[in-house]
Amino acid sequence: MKPNDRFSFLKNNRVSQDTSSLVQCYLPIIGQEALSLYLYAITFWDGGQKEHLFASILNHLNFGMDKLLKAFKVLSALDLLTLYQKGESYELVIHPPLSSQDFFRHTIYRTLLEKKIGDTAVATMKQGPAEGEMISVSLSQVFPQIAEVTSQEVVRTNKKLANDFDLEHFRQLMARDGLRFQDEQADVLALFTIAEEQKWTWFEAYQLAKATTVSQVISVKRMREKMAQKPISSDFSPKEMTIIREAKNKTSLQFLAEIKQTRKGTITQSERELLQQMAGLGLLDEVINVILLLTFNKVDSANINEKYAMKVANDYAYQKISSAEEAVIRIRERSQKGQAQKTAKSKPNKTNVPKWSQPDYKNKTSEETRLELERKKQEMLARLEKGGD
Repeated sequence: MKPNDRFSFLKNNRVSQDTSSLVQCYLPIIGQEALSLYLYAITFWDGGQKEHLFASILNHLNFGMDKLLKAFKVLSALDLLTLYQKGESYELVIHPPLSSQDFFRHTIYRTLLEKKIGDTAVATMKQGPAEGEMISVSLSQVFPQIAEVTSQEVVRTNKKLANDFDLEHFRQLMARDGLRFQDEQADVLALFTIAEEQKWTWFEAYQLAKATTVSQVISVKRMREKMAQKPISSDFSPKEMTIIREAKNKTSLQFLAEIKQTRKGTITQSERELLQQMAGLGLLDEVINVILLLTFNKVDSANINEKYAMKVANDYAYQKISSAEEAVIRIRERSQKGQAQKTAKSKPNKTNVPKWSQPDYKNKTSEETRLELERKKQEMLARLEKGGD
């Protein structure tokens, strides 16, 4: 899109100029520049009578092109404006803002507003429930002819909100399974982002959230790690395949308990905290299990070397190791590198000291070669003597 590109407004797309909910609810989220663009659109809407230059918007709002593009993206994301490209020109479609009541029903929009102005400010803006006994009558009581209409045509339904996330049902399953958020506002927005990226329903997002919790707390980091897993093509040995299979089939606590049991030990409180720390880095249980096995193989003890385990965990988190297969390959590579270094150290170092100076040097020159060298030596001495004369 360039300033000299043309656009037109969609025909029959008049939108109400009541901007109360736009200013009250949307403004803190979209900012002044996006608000100015939206107000420009509804004010200059002409029913698609002619084409305009984007330069006219830039001139009127005193924008640069970068600010205009950013404003379009923001308004598009909140379903307020949509641009359609038609060959070399564009068509601009204006969408009405949600009413304040619908806005606060929208989980994602409400959460974004709470992050901008705070929970307390949002709570004071919400419409409170009416109190007392309702004395309204139904529509069919006033207009009897409506009774002839089929029931499904008069059933009141809640309007489905665009760009939303069904947090109510998500919370119901969390309560059932005893899960909780670490930071509800940040987690809800992150969950919505994941669902939108993957084109998932709220339930599909919940299944992954449940599978990657840390002590019943939802971990968006671990959800991302699980999503990042890719098929690994490598020739694993039978021993490596056993490690991978066991690492994938157990939680880190179960895996540690089994190792401790074989060494006649029990899990200490500091070891439980260590598992929490490694999970806090975003590492999945299958990766943590490989780290545990690697750490225990380093020492003949019933207790884990916590310092070493955390060092490996930090390295794996930095390297974005997201599966047991990747962790095993990483161990294999380190082992091969260590073996190569050990082999290199065992080779004798090169030296500039001549062999003949070594104590155990043996002269293996043949008699014929020795006589030839002696002859050349005598010739050289003779030339030197003549030169001296």
